[in-house]
Amino acid sequence: MELTPQSLVSIFISGFFFRFAPATLSGSMQQELSLTATALGIVASMHFWVYTLMQVPAGIFTDSVGVRNSGIIGGAVTSIGAFCFGFAPNLVVLLVGSALIGLGLSAVFVALMTYNATWFSSDRHSLVMGTTMLLAALGSVIAQSPTAHLLNWFSWREIVLFFGGLTFLASTCLVVFCRDAPKRRQEHSTKSKAIVHQLLQGNRGVLRSSQVWLLFLCVAATNGTLYAFLGLWAAPLLIDGFGLQPTQAAQYATIALIVYGVGSLFAGWAADRIGAKKPVIVAAALISATVWSVMAFAEWRPGWGAMVLFVLLGLSGGQVSVIFSATKEAIAPQNVGFATALVNMGAFLAAALVQSGFGIILDIVSIAEKGTGPSLQSYQFALILPLIISGLGVIASLFLRDQPHK
Repeated sequence: MELTPQSLVSIFISGFFFRFAPATLSGSMQQELSLTATALGIVASMHFWVYTLMQVPAGIFTDSVGVRNSGIIGGAVTSIGAFCFGFAPNLVVLLVGSALIGLGLSAVFVALMTYNATWFSSDRHSLVMGTTMLLAALGSVIAQSPTAHLLNWFSWREIVLFFGGLTFLASTCLVVFCRDAPKRRQEHSTKSKAIVHQLLQGNRGVLRSSQVWLLFLCVAATNGTLYAFLGLWAAPLLIDGFGLQPTQAAQYATIALIVYGVGSLFAGWAADRIGAKKPVIVAAALISATVWSVMAFAEWRPGWGAMVLFVLLGLSGGQVSVIFSATKEAIAPQNVGFATALVNMGAFLAAALVQSGFGIILDIVSIAEKGTGPSLQSYQFALILPLIISGLGVIASLFLRDQPHK
């Protein structure tokens, strides 16, 4: 049986749940474990820090051992991390669990992206990537409103452990039901003696590619800031800043993530339709910067105005499928895993910086204000951080060049 992507996609979906669940679970976690905003930001960002640091090793690992083995190991580590997180009695174990989740998902992500790049031609790749991200976004949507309602019946620990069990089940299915295609195994065996040298040579070329580094900045600006905000700070902002209930606050992030998923599919289709990726990436960067500017400096309130902001924020992240497709076109096929991992580092480095930096800023400003908790003004001050990063993305997008299909 040839390797099929269903199990990988299932683990990827659960990974998006773990990535965005802290926004919904933050209140319960803070109350039970007495976490400050800084501590909460560090817990959530630990996933992103490890994910970022492991992208390049995961890319080399996947290019070397194959998609199936990378997915199996990544899924197993992810489920172990989820169990650690769910049973954590203190901050230290929470950090260990979050780190293991990030470690495992780094391998799963690269394995799935490599599968897509290997099995689908360039003229279909953007659409395939968009479909993949749409499916993955299902996990992030579940982490918002559905999880907020589940907290009425289950504890945050039970919810995390349930998804950890699903991840373990998907990993087991990958072991039992999926096999590498015989032809692919034979080709890999034939080239095994030269693969390390070829990979190292090609990877040096990837590191010298200005296109790859521009894409790194673009995905950091749009998706890094999006993941950080919707994954942790969006719900607390709406709760502390406007007095919304957790279920009400989760609805805004849910809508944004639905738009993000659908936008990934639409952006991939649009890029394939017009035969150019740069216009889609530039438009997304401009939308992202505009939304952060309005949130940080303008007067806005819950309702239709806020919903429009969240919809546009989700839409700005939809071009991630186009960025990964552009990455494939910029480098040699044998180095797709490494290049994709390197570009993806941009999103998660930015997410880690924003999530941890956001919490530090909130604690500092709150102390200065001598209030009982963060105010709307505190959150708006912290929003300047994603705004700066999004501005860098706009500049980078303008220097991109469209590549011919390979």
